[in-house]
Amino acid sequence: MSLRPRGLGLLLLAAPLVAQTAKPMAPVPDLGPIAALVDKGDLRPAEERLRRILAHGGGPAARDLLGVVLVKENRPEEAEREFRQALAANPASLDARQHLARLCLSQKRESEAAVELRRAARLGPLDRDLGLELAGIERAEGHSARAEQQLRSVADRFRSVRALLELARLQSERKDAAGALESLRRARAIAPNSEDVLRASAEAWLASGEVLPALGELEALVRMCPTVGRYHYLQGIGLLQAGDTAAAVDPLREAARLEPKAPSTLIALGRALNGRQLYGEARPLLLRGLSLAPDDVGALAALAEAEEGLGEVAEAEAHAQRALAGAGAPALASLVMGMVRAKQERYAEARDALLAALAADPSSAKAHYQLSLVYARLDEPAKAQEQLEEYRLRSREAERRVKEVRALTGFSPGGMGP
Repeated sequence: MSLRPRGLGLLLLAAPLVAQTAKPMAPVPDLGPIAALVDKGDLRPAEERLRRILAHGGGPAARDLLGVVLVKENRPEEAEREFRQALAANPASLDARQHLARLCLSQKRESEAAVELRRAARLGPLDRDLGLELAGIERAEGHSARAEQQLRSVADRFRSVRALLELARLQSERKDAAGALESLRRARAIAPNSEDVLRASAEAWLASGEVLPALGELEALVRMCPTVGRYHYLQGIGLLQAGDTAAAVDPLREAARLEPKAPSTLIALGRALNGRQLYGEARPLLLRGLSLAPDDVGALAALAEAEEGLGEVAEAEAHAQRALAGAGAPALASLVMGMVRAKQERYAEARDALLAALAADPSSAKAHYQLSLVYARLDEPAKAQEQLEEYRLRSREAERRVKEVRALTGFSPGGMGP
């Protein structure tokens, strides 16, 4: 007795008949020649050929290309219908998804564009402009890891300087100084004479405390863009960080000439003049800077230093106290307070203020020297000698740094004042 299920024989017999009567698959059209027409701007014949193809079945790729043609013909509503129909037929079409996103962006439909860009990114790597666009969206919404992923993708595939600059900015914001510098190194290799790259590199080096490479970038920037006050200012700041106050004066003077209302420039120039003991020149600049930025504790401390240098003890004390009362008071405020207290013969208070200054900035040769004098007044010769040795050590270190800087910049003080 046969165990074959009833009806199976009929199905097997019918199978060849189905195969013979099935409608053959339409061939996939070659869209290359039509795409070439689009690239050349021959939009009308391209549209006609695409519509003929679609009339005979076509496919999502032809519909997507028709959408591209319609965008170029400034027919965005029709183009969007074609893109959406292409995606309905093939939701995995990266091209159609990107074309729809780009159309939304052109119409300022940012939220819809963001949705489509994220869908496209799940399908594959985005075009350069859309990858940068999505990175900006993700960054604005606080998704740093997603933004970084898009920026790395664009940078790696297109050697995009803009992507590397944005990546470095993102890395700096999350305190990844080494990563930011590496991204900027790659950008520098691609575009060695780019103003944007040089500026970003200089700022990153300064932020990381690496003054010499920063000064190298700034030297190039100042030559390239001599009328941009910001670059002269950064050059002066770099020289101040390196301890070369004499060299810092000229670029800061030029920055102040170019941008006379920039409080940060006026304050930095005042600090540089203080470093050369030109307190009378420094004071009006610092007062003007404070009038523009009254809460700047660094400016208050620098003004107190100028006043102490001019022998205006009461004014110096008042401004140093104001600086110390503010958030993030610099070591200079404690240093000036220590010097004021020493002049007032309040040596124990002077000692405490100078120790606070050294806790904030152990490299301050001036604070070590002033503390040695105070310890001598307090009849503590061993501690006075110890601070004097520290002063000599820190002075030698400062001289070495200045020599390194001047070997790079070629600066010579010549007949300049103190």
